[in-house]
Formats: sequence, structure tokens, C-alpha cells
Amino acid sequence: MLNRTPWLDYLCHHIGLREVPGPEHNPLIVEWGKQSGIDWWNNDEDAWCAVAVNGALVNSGYPSTRSALARSFTRYGTRLKRPVRGAIVVFPRGTNPLYGHVGIVEEVRGDGTMVIVNGNASDQVKRSVFRQSSVLPDGIRWPPGAVAPVESLPAAADVPLGERVLKVGARGPDVAALQRKLNVLNYGLEVDGIYGGMTQDAVRRFELRRNLNGDGIADPAMLAALMVAVDEREARDARRLSAERAATPIAGAGAVVTAGAAVTTGVDAAKDVTAMSGTATAGLLLIGLAVVVVAGILLWRYAMARAEGPGLDEAV
Repeated sequence: MLNRTPWLDYLCHHIGLREVPGPEHNPLIVEWGKQSGIDWWNNDEDAWCAVAVNGALVNSGYPSTRSALARSFTRYGTRLKRPVRGAIVVFPRGTNPLYGHVGIVEEVRGDGTMVIVNGNASDQVKRSVFRQSSVLPDGIRWPPGAVAPVESLPAAADVPLGERVLKVGARGPDVAALQRKLNVLNYGLEVDGIYGGMTQDAVRRFELRRNLNGDGIADPAMLAALMVAVDEREARDARRLSAERAATPIAGAGAVVTAGAAVTTGVDAAKDVTAMSGTATAGLLLIGLAVVVVAGILLWRYAMARAEGPGLDEAV
């Protein structure tokens, strides 16, 4: 049984829709642009392949990319590992990295090609054949909220947060990443990579606080709000930490000054001791010199007296 793909059915229903030649414009193509949230869209002359796919999605109850660029779909919904019926596929166009082409897969063939339904192909909505290998990296997508065929999904280990809608029963590193981000906001979840009741309740409480639908499903709207909230919290925490560091004296700064003063005082004291030692040494030298001089005089006088004969006290 084929998967239900109302967005594909819608666009198939409009195969044959063409641009209006001349200054007039096909009103449905203009309306698709307006419905998709592209406020400036007012013609059928600009490339409108993305407008056609967005129009098919919006008229089937799914969100648009709000862009007229085909490559806006490389970040849309869930990434698939291979094309399947109903997948949105994006191709390069020329060498400009901004340009591209987008359509919806109707049939995947065994020869490596696929049939897509696309707008702005020869100025109309029509079926075209493309090689599967010509799809851009990350260019096979599935609408958010729609259940993708299991066989087309990447392995859970390959899916980063934001690539798929998460709800009860989901497992993988993207669930663990969701839990970690919720914990930044103090939800206190066990980071086990399993989307259970506690994670669902945390997601529901987060959604209700931000006026979202509160269904406990981590869809693109919830994840976008979560990313903003986490960024704001981390920026606020960083500012607070910076302010705290600026207000706290640097540990050991006073000790350094005191130690410096102590070192200076010690040097001065050493100079004083050296000076005192020098003064004492000079004094001792002078005393020693005086003793030698006095002793020398006494010895000289004694020698002279012996040479002159006995003194008065020695006469007989």
C-alpha cells in the first residue's frame, strides 16, 4: 500500500497549470506565494518551483519554508536517506550555490532515475525525469509532522537534533541532545536518549510556557523555540560569570604586594647590617693600629734608656 502523500496529490492535480504570457500572471501561482508567507510574491515570471511545492504543502496542512528559494528545502522537515514517493527533492541549478530546483517524487525507478512533479518546468507544472544521483546533499526531505516511510529514514545514529520530529518512543542521539538542552533550562531529565513520559512532560511544559500547542511533541516550532531559549540562557550565564569575575579581587594580589614590600624591607635591612658591619670593622682596625703605635713607642723608649745607662733609682 502506497503511503498517503496529500501534498503530492495536490500538485499532481495541477499538472498542466501554466504561466500567463505577457504582463498578466496566473492568479493561482501568485496565491501560492502569498499562502507560503512570501509577502513580496506577485508574479509568475520569477522562478516558482519552490512556490509550487510550498503551495502544495500549505494546501495539504503542512508548513512552508516561507521562501522562494528551492534550496530552502534542504533544511525542511526530516532528512531521508533515499528518495521515495512523496519525498521533496532538491537539485542544483547551474554553478551558483544559491540556485536550485525542487519537486516532489512520484515514482522511483530501478534504473537510477525518478519521476518528479515540479513547477516552473517549461513554464508549467509537469512531470520530469531526473537522475537520483543528481540530488543535492541533504536534498531529500519529508514534511514535518508527516510519518515518513521507515525504510527511507537514516539510522538513528546519523540523525542530528532538528532533522526529525521527536515524540514518545523515539530513540537516538538526537533525543539525548534534546534532553541535554532541556536540562540547560533546569528540567532535570536523565539523558538516556529515550523519549519517554518524563521527556514528553518536559517538552509539554516548555511548550505551554511559550504559548505553543503543548502536545509534548518536539516538532520544528518547539525545537526552534528551545534553541532560542537555550542560547539566551547560556548568554545570560556567561554575562553573569563575567560580572562575578570582574567583581572578585584576584586571589593572591594583596600577598604579592605584601611580599614585595617584605622583600624590599629585607633588602634594606641587609644593607643596614652590611653598613653596620663595615663600621665595626673599621673601628677595630683603628684600635688595633693605636695599640701597635703605643707599643712601638714604649719599646723605643725602653731601648733608648738602656743605651744611656742606669737611671737615678738604679745608682749605688
